[in-house]
Amino acid sequence: MRTSSFASQDPRPTTTKIKFSDPKIKQAWQAFGDVAASSFGGSSTINATAFQTAGDPLFKSPPGCEFLHQASFITGLGAFKAKKAGTDYNFFPFPDIDPQYAGAVEGAGDLFGMFHDTEAAKSLMKYLVTAPAQDVWVKIGGALSANKNATSYPDDISKRSAALLQNAKIFAFDASDLMPNVLQNAFLKGIVDYIKTPSSLDQILTTLDAAQASAQPQGSPAAASPSPSPSPSS
Repeated sequence: MRTSSFASQDPRPTTTKIKFSDPKIKQAWQAFGDVAASSFGGSSTINATAFQTAGDPLFKSPPGCEFLHQASFITGLGAFKAKKAGTDYNFFPFPDIDPQYAGAVEGAGDLFGMFHDTEAAKSLMKYLVTAPAQDVWVKIGGALSANKNATSYPDDISKRSAALLQNAKIFAFDASDLMPNVLQNAFLKGIVDYIKTPSSLDQILTTLDAAQASAQPQGSPAAASPSPSPSPSS
């Protein structure tokens, strides 16, 4: 989303016609691979490290790392839970790559589901998205609200994170969280395989194309249509 127009064109990457083997998607994988290949500890360390505790070395003496790329919820996990925001750690947004896609933000979220069409259930749904209800959640820390009137963030880091989300010029929901189970499993395995063996990227993307096709309902436009030409703006 920082190197192509796909995110701004279609925020539903799991139902789009764009294939994983599309040149622009491949380029994004390669950019990620360049970073992973330069990581201290190498590919085996990356694949063996749980994301929940990947930032714990920040707080060791001497520090085991200087930066951690992670979502805002990480402040509620691992060693972050016992540390003070703004004193023991801080944050900055991931830098822009292509200026024409400046201000891009990726997000994910917890969703409410209503299984019984009753007045009580509908009333609860309406309440859960109000600012007072959202304030109960965000004041705990490690969570942001899509409701701009929720203001009970516990620290400056949380407040700035919420402002970034609310003022994003481009927003896309985390594609991996939207994927059908079969595609999600293939995607996560593909990332692990790519970190371990970067030369296998073409085969990984071909495998993901097949998983994507099998995850689409038969007869759907995404299952029947070829990948469109890449956008000239990338």
